[in-house]
Amino acid sequence: MNRTCLQCRQVFEITKDDLSFYEKVSPVFNGKKELIPPPTLCPDCRTRQRFAWRNDRQLYHRKCDLTGKQIISIYAPERPWKVYEQSEWWGDRWDAKDFAQDFNFSLPFFEQFSTLLRNVPIPSRHVEQSENSEYGNFNWAVKNCYLLFASDNCEECYYSHMLFECTGCADCSFCKECSYCYQLLDSEKCYRCFYSQDLTQCSTVDFSFDCKNCRNCFGCAGLRNKEYHLFNEPLSKSAFEKRLKELTLTESAIAMAGTQAQELRKMHPRVFAHLLHCEDCTGDNLLQCKDCRHCFDGKLAQDCAYSQNIPTDAKDCHDQYGVGRGAELDYQGFCIAGQRTLFSFLIYPSGNNVLYSGCCGNCEDIFGCIGLKRQRFCILNKQYTKEEYEQMIPRIIEHMRKTPLRSFDGSFAGQEWGEFFPMDDSPFSYNETLAQEYFPRPKKEAIEEGLSWRDDQEQQNYLGPAVEIPETIHDTDDSICSKILRCDVTGKPYKIIPQELKFYRQMGIPIPRKCPDQRHKERLALRNPRKLWDRKCAKCQKQIATSYSPERQEIVYCEACYLASVY
Repeated sequence: MNRTCLQCRQVFEITKDDLSFYEKVSPVFNGKKELIPPPTLCPDCRTRQRFAWRNDRQLYHRKCDLTGKQIISIYAPERPWKVYEQSEWWGDRWDAKDFAQDFNFSLPFFEQFSTLLRNVPIPSRHVEQSENSEYGNFNWAVKNCYLLFASDNCEECYYSHMLFECTGCADCSFCKECSYCYQLLDSEKCYRCFYSQDLTQCSTVDFSFDCKNCRNCFGCAGLRNKEYHLFNEPLSKSAFEKRLKELTLTESAIAMAGTQAQELRKMHPRVFAHLLHCEDCTGDNLLQCKDCRHCFDGKLAQDCAYSQNIPTDAKDCHDQYGVGRGAELDYQGFCIAGQRTLFSFLIYPSGNNVLYSGCCGNCEDIFGCIGLKRQRFCILNKQYTKEEYEQMIPRIIEHMRKTPLRSFDGSFAGQEWGEFFPMDDSPFSYNETLAQEYFPRPKKEAIEEGLSWRDDQEQQNYLGPAVEIPETIHDTDDSICSKILRCDVTGKPYKIIPQELKFYRQMGIPIPRKCPDQRHKERLALRNPRKLWDRKCAKCQKQIATSYSPERQEIVYCEACYLASVY
């Protein structure tokens, strides 16, 4: 069936598999299934709505509302939410049930949840088992890292995002098992690779794209099992080393090499999607997945749809971002680890049968709760018996079915039941969230939509003189770490930390002239959208579903034609 999205007005398809999934995950109370209706928003608008509730990378100094201690938080200091330092939030000095509310059937549920969210303490960040890595978020088991986000098992990594088992890397994103790399994207098992994308098992490969098992290459594209190549031209070892010795890495040299490498990339065929050892999947960057539709950046997932960042063995999950191990039959959420968790966020280390809740750990059978730990049969943080809970929830769901939602332009936007939390109830400003990264909006447009916007106070208040940045790292002394630099693109102030300076010296890389946020933004722009289009293979004309939109000029091949071109 086709439906018109109530937000963007685009027509989208709801498949038979989708309808079967909604029926499968619909909760049962007193023997009656409370059916989840088909979505009123298209997959992109549903993703945007969830992303508006997740701040990955913006950090602030503020005080813990329990101890008064100065802490680092993802919540801006002027925001009215109660924020506890993470260890205090998980501690026993407070009880989230002390903030319990009775359900009021004369008010919309989302309004009551918003009130509870403003009253119950929430954790300052989300970091587990980490050491000397305070400036980060959504990290697990990282050590000596700075401004590292959404990463696992990393050490001495800086200004990076989505790294897994990496060491000594800076300004990298979506990399696995890489060491001492810089400005590397979508790569794995690489060593000392710079300014490159889509590398596998490479070492000392710079300014290159889509290379596998290569060594000592520069400015190359589409190489396999090669060594000593310069812009895809094979050279002797001595000739290659001589040519590179003549190159001093300055900003202008980096720009020139990048431009020349980009021209070579345009002639290199692209594979329509990275689907490795997958069966009946659509999307991109999937590994060993089966029967997944419109999924991106996933591993060992099965029967999932419309989801991103699913690096674990998720099963039967739709509309998710960042699910945890063992996630199953989950719908509309992010950072969820558990089963049958619907319309919720930050439910970890586990949660089962969780509905419309957030920031809860090890809970079961809860509805509309915030901050609970190891609880069951709670509604708006109030304790009920099992019998009371199962009688109450159907009444609440029926109330939500009768409560209409309104879009920012005043038009009808569906009912509460079956929809994720409204974007304007998020504890973050729109431009602090993943929504701005993947669905950017100008400030004026976001405000007109009823969303909040945070201006950069640090940039407005900074009035110091401009600092001249040396052309090469060899001309840069330790005093650079005591100075405030200004981004060449945004004007935003930023600093160089001593560990970072040491890294640049070891790698022979000049000090960056752009702030970390701008560098992250430019890396993200090199990745394809998390969206699929229908187009034809440029060689055999086979129909393909790809993240390369039809109007783009890249040469896009189906898998068979692509493999024939590179091997």
